Amino acid sequence: MQHTSPSAPLLDTNALGLQLFESSPDCLKLLSNDGHIVAMNRNGICAMEIDDFKRFAGALWKSFWPQESQAAVDAALALARAGGIGQFKAYCPTAAGTPRWWEVMVTAVRAEDGQLQHLLAVSRDVTAAHETGVERERLLKEVQATNARMADIFNQTPAFMAVFSGPDHVIELINERYQQLVGKRDPVGQPIRQALPEVEGQGFFELLDEVYRTGEPFTGTDMPVMLQRQPGAALEERFIDLVFTALRDPDGAITGLLVHGVDQTERTLAAEKLRASEERYRTLFESMDQGFAILEMIFDAGNKPVDYRFLEMNGMFERHTGLAEATGKTARELVPELDRFWFDTYGRVALTGEAVRFESEAAALGRWFDVYATPIGGAGSGRVALLFSDITARKRSDEQLRHLAADLSEADRRKTEFLATLAHELRNPLAPIRSGLGLMRLSGDNAGAVRRVREMMERQVGHMVHLIDDLLDVARISGGKLELKRERAGLARILSSAVETSMPLIEAARHRLNVALPDQELVVDADVTRIAQVVANLLNNAAKYTPAGGRIDLSLRDDGEFAVVTVSDTGVGIPADSLISVFDMFKQVERHVERAQGGLGIGLSLVRRLVEMHGGSVTAASAGAGKGSTFEVRLPLAASGATQAPAAQAGDAGAAAGPCPGLRVLVVDDNVDAALTLSMILEASGHTTRVAHDGVAALQAAVEFMPQVAFLDIGMPGLNGYETASAMRIKPGLESITLVALTGWGTDSDRLRSSDAGFDHHLTKPAQLGAVQDLLARLAHA
Repeated sequence: MQHTSPSAPLLDTNALGLQLFESSPDCLKLLSNDGHIVAMNRNGICAMEIDDFKRFAGALWKSFWPQESQAAVDAALALARAGGIGQFKAYCPTAAGTPRWWEVMVTAVRAEDGQLQHLLAVSRDVTAAHETGVERERLLKEVQATNARMADIFNQTPAFMAVFSGPDHVIELINERYQQLVGKRDPVGQPIRQALPEVEGQGFFELLDEVYRTGEPFTGTDMPVMLQRQPGAALEERFIDLVFTALRDPDGAITGLLVHGVDQTERTLAAEKLRASEERYRTLFESMDQGFAILEMIFDAGNKPVDYRFLEMNGMFERHTGLAEATGKTARELVPELDRFWFDTYGRVALTGEAVRFESEAAALGRWFDVYATPIGGAGSGRVALLFSDITARKRSDEQLRHLAADLSEADRRKTEFLATLAHELRNPLAPIRSGLGLMRLSGDNAGAVRRVREMMERQVGHMVHLIDDLLDVARISGGKLELKRERAGLARILSSAVETSMPLIEAARHRLNVALPDQELVVDADVTRIAQVVANLLNNAAKYTPAGGRIDLSLRDDGEFAVVTVSDTGVGIPADSLISVFDMFKQVERHVERAQGGLGIGLSLVRRLVEMHGGSVTAASAGAGKGSTFEVRLPLAASGATQAPAAQAGDAGAAAGPCPGLRVLVVDDNVDAALTLSMILEASGHTTRVAHDGVAALQAAVEFMPQVAFLDIGMPGLNGYETASAMRIKPGLESITLVALTGWGTDSDRLRSSDAGFDHHLTKPAQLGAVQDLLARLAHA
């Protein structure tokens, strides 16, 4: 039985509760039964970065949580009201907007009679733990990637390698070199003593036990081992260099061993043959790919190495070092500026009797060497044998690889920027088009509004088509699939076409365009469309990067064997450090970001490639930021005496002359809107149409409708466009139907494939209305 001393003071539970409430390191909130904030402790106010609690008192606690966390809040409150403990972990920023993650526990505060008075919410800041977890996941992925790389290295290394686990040295992993060493058997999963029983008694198992017990690594060179490398065969002696290394778990406990080394049997036997026969020694000596030399060290009175003399070398010595007739001469005689490193290193080998293997640069020779140096002749002989290779090319290759890695990293960065810009550029025209559609719905039959929206849509669609055409051109050029359609043409006409293309952009920015052409005609053998595209791209760039009301100059002059087209502007200019790279793919001068006018950074790259395909060149010049830019295109002039290219075929223009008789046209596209839109346009042009949205429906419609012309999309589910065309050709009554491929694929190989499938024509999306109407007009008059 417990007794209370009459003199003991009564415990003030309210004061104690308040003290515990205020002293808690967590964020404590006293809530009303319906979840409104009644009170919050000082640490909570500090943790939530609240400068004035009065603004939060009485507010609904749930309202401070993000929408995605509010269901968890409701559930925790409900569980606490029911007598349980509501718990959850969720994200909620502080009042100052600082991101935080919280672990929350909600409990009920009840009166002595058990009635619910308040709810207590305890929030613990677990942001650091959450971020640690996220970082742990990231590091785990990095570790997994590293493990994969290490597995590749393990399997591809020229050394034999094996991993043993446990005190019994159970073989867990071996590479191909290890299997070659032990013969055609699979020892994985077996203890080493069971897998290689013939090695018992040779001392290797005892060495493994010792390394596993002590953790001290073991290194051995030219160690003989007897192995049964073929089932039933006699034991075979091999000589190996090997290392036994302990493997440890995160706590430092040894869990296994790593065995790796090199089968040096062939090298060891070759050394024995050299000792047995001077003639055979010399043959091998001279046949080696590596350089070989025997040195005699020269020491001063303090036994410090100061030089060495070449006693003997093989024929590859001169090739690897560049030193001729070195026998009997010292290193300082041959290379006075030779680094001190070489004397110290070889002197240490001679004095200690320990061989070394290293890579180092001989700056005086301008070469890198991979060297194996070993003492010979016994103690005190002062002689060192060198086996070495000139690895200068490899080192340079490594340096090139480092530069390549940096270039690849830069290319990846620019690719990422390009993809983001591409998304931005494709969204730009889509936004006004979507808004225009909404305006058309709101304006009803207001012809003026519809006309303005239509004009805007035509401009934006034109921008998207130009963007996609540029991308396709770059892809064709990169793949060597862009063919120039050369003809003899005057540059004045080409420049006029380019100006006509760029004038809307120039006029929209209120620029002044000055065109200066020579009196004589300058003629080139060129693809007229592509050269006009080059000049238009330069004019468009000038218009984009010149402040409103600027001046643009376009000039043409004769420069001997070349015609020179110059586009200058009074725009933002180009920094000197960007002049060289301005023509690179996806390159935009960074300082223009604040006044970006759109583009993917491929326009100037396309200009350079197209000009170079014509045998010309293009350069950029600028006096600096804010001082304008000048682009100069040089194109070879046509040789005199060549005949003028034929004019456009008159039949092309005349085919569409006169009214076009209506045709029966089948439109097939799994894009319902695209099919219906084209059908409506054709109906408005006087043709009779039928629409289908897949290949099977198209074949059925063709048999019933018997169309004269069919527009077929290529990428349809079920039967694609090629299969549908082939099937349609063999239907009775449809042998003479004209098939038109209408697709987003427009390379030469795509056109060839559509032709092989039976298509008569190939149009790329979005097809120009004029092109469709011209095609139907020619077919109607045929």
